[in-house]
Amino acid sequence: MCRDSRIIPGAAATEIELAKRLKEFSLKETGLDQYAVAKFAESFEMVPRTLAENAGLSAMDVISSLYAEHASGNVKVGIDLEEGACKDITTLKIWDLYVTKFFALKYSADAACTVLRVDQIIMAKPAGGPRRDAQPGGGMDED
Repeated sequence: MCRDSRIIPGAAATEIELAKRLKEFSLKETGLDQYAVAKFAESFEMVPRTLAENAGLSAMDVISSLYAEHASGNVKVGIDLEEGACKDITTLKIWDLYVTKFFALKYSADAACTVLRVDQIIMAKPAGGPRRDAQPGGGMDED
């Protein structure tokens, strides 16, 4: 199928586990780093949220069920869209390619960092426009 045939649990099981571990890691950080890591962890919830909403399920119920299952050690639990429940995805044989998830994460993080770098450059530049003392003819006429 491809050169790297490693597989990981699909149906949002991997994303919820990553979100859970990143949230735990964020609690160990201090300062602004803590909030940045927590928000990055929150972004992983978009996959199960989108899956649930597209299946007509309550996204909040599904995400809270997934977190509860993963907190109790069931790291391979994902969303069974046909039954609308959280189940062990390995028994349903729902898998994702590791390389797909790897590059999706790599490029999305790179894109976010690029946007932040550009934003920092824009914020560092002084506001544009002509200076008041540089207007030819002394500026606008006053009546």
